[in-house]
Amino acid sequence: MKKRFFPKTLIQKLIFTLIIMSVYLIGRELPLYGVDLAAYDAFRDDSADLIMQTIGGDRYKTSVLALGISPFMFSMLFVQVIVAMKKADSKAHTSPKKITRATLILMLIWAIVQAYFTTESTVYIYQGGYDLIIAKLISGLQMVTGAFVILWLATRNGKYGVGGQTILIFVNILDGVVNTARMASGDELKIIGTIGVIALLFTIIFENTEYRIPMQRISIHNIYSDKNYIPIKLNPIGMMPVMFSSAFFMLPVYVVTGLSNIFPEDVNLLWAKENMDTTHPLGIGVYIVVLYFITVAFSFVFISPKNLAENMQKSGDSITGLRAGRKTRKYIGKRVFFISIFSASFMSLFLGLPLVLQLNGYISAAVMSLPSIMIAMASINCNLYRELRAVKDFDAYVPFI
Repeated sequence: MKKRFFPKTLIQKLIFTLIIMSVYLIGRELPLYGVDLAAYDAFRDDSADLIMQTIGGDRYKTSVLALGISPFMFSMLFVQVIVAMKKADSKAHTSPKKITRATLILMLIWAIVQAYFTTESTVYIYQGGYDLIIAKLISGLQMVTGAFVILWLATRNGKYGVGGQTILIFVNILDGVVNTARMASGDELKIIGTIGVIALLFTIIFENTEYRIPMQRISIHNIYSDKNYIPIKLNPIGMMPVMFSSAFFMLPVYVVTGLSNIFPEDVNLLWAKENMDTTHPLGIGVYIVVLYFITVAFSFVFISPKNLAENMQKSGDSITGLRAGRKTRKYIGKRVFFISIFSASFMSLFLGLPLVLQLNGYISAAVMSLPSIMIAMASINCNLYRELRAVKDFDAYVPFI
């Protein structure tokens, strides 16, 4: 048999993924209706919103794909949290079709909300009147449509390509790294680059390291009986805190902005609106709180000590030296909580430190998101490596199938 460097099916998947990435990159260059692109050239190298770039569309929110994949990711996680909170019997009667429908409905609502606030902050060639209103309506419709186009591309890639739905995030990450390096000065690059590399190395270690809770299985009575355990990664939910803390951070931003528009005379709301971003102490504090909340909450959702304890009790398995039931659930819950706090502290250090450095003038806002981008890149690369290995191993069995 002729030896091939890349198996055939792997090549096909990679080609399909490259096509999806190309279509996405072309879509990011299609401008919204009525947007004044020339107005963005003045501050194209001074954007303070790079954190949202990892899950957003284009950096300056001027293309039809401006919303990126964030509406779908936010909606998917919200629905998963609701489903996870249900009892076992109720969860068993929840069909995937209902979950998909609820996700799409919530995605539409969230995309409309995001499109509205994006149009309010976008610079148009029209100064006022009906022309400006029409431009906002058309561009808003384009952004909502673009969000569903991105969902279709991500879904197709998940089925026929490699990298799943995160491949579009990976495109944004690569673009962010290139632009950040291009905009940074030598001194800035030394500071932020060092933080980014350290964050990347720690992320790789955490992604491939796990805390093991020893357990006893009644169905195993051989030499492997002492090698059973419940694995919990030191970084329980991977890059999700980086992705969704940015998305959920927009919730208080939108709330404060909405209240400020309703009560324009309120000085406190006006101050909160002006300071609710990652270039001010208030915004940094809120962002860190959201980061901790997302990490802990989603760790409990996806690991679910309750479900683990119930399944072990039904199967007759148990944690070594611990009775099944409530004590097992409490024991696992404590471990998940402390590990998630440890993970959140790690994230807060490498994501919050650049924000503080920028606040004190050591680095510019244009480069402060590099560590967050590096963390996301490390997590995605680990998953891509595992997937490519799995596809390659599958190809080795193709001649025998």
